[in-house]
Amino acid sequence: MAKKGSPDLPVVNIGNKLGAAFDELEERIRERAYHIFLDRGSALGDPVADWLDAQMELVSPIDLEIKEQKKNIVVEAIVEGFSTQEIEIEVVGDTLKIFGSHSESGKPKKRGKAEERVSRSISFYQSVTLPAAVDLDGSHAKLFKNGKLKITLPRVEPLK
Repeated sequence: MAKKGSPDLPVVNIGNKLGAAFDELEERIRERAYHIFLDRGSALGDPVADWLDAQMELVSPIDLEIKEQKKNIVVEAIVEGFSTQEIEIEVVGDTLKIFGSHSESGKPKKRGKAEERVSRSISFYQSVTLPAAVDLDGSHAKLFKNGKLKITLPRVEPLK
């Protein structure tokens, strides 16, 4: 699995635990799609369009850069605002999946006699096919202070 990093470079775990995270995200999308339906006054509409609108609101794609080196495949992405605990990485076969979910609550604001607390949640998901087989035991990922995520995946057979 993941190697231990220096204290100033937090390690992101690489594993196979994305199932629960995706189930939670799907439930949030389902709830948002339902609220879109309700906001329309429960009038007839397109449930698929409601789902896609909710998905666009809740899931942001990220750009990944894949660098092929002699011994490693290095994947880099910018995931500013996320901590290592909010990012999950999974490699299954030749597919790399990266998922992140971040929630934050704002300070309460007074509206008349009532208090309103604004919260927001942001998620990302990206899946890419790797150009070569990788060794998960030697793989590691680090999140730098500037929001750069660097995933190093050793090739099973280095290039000659």
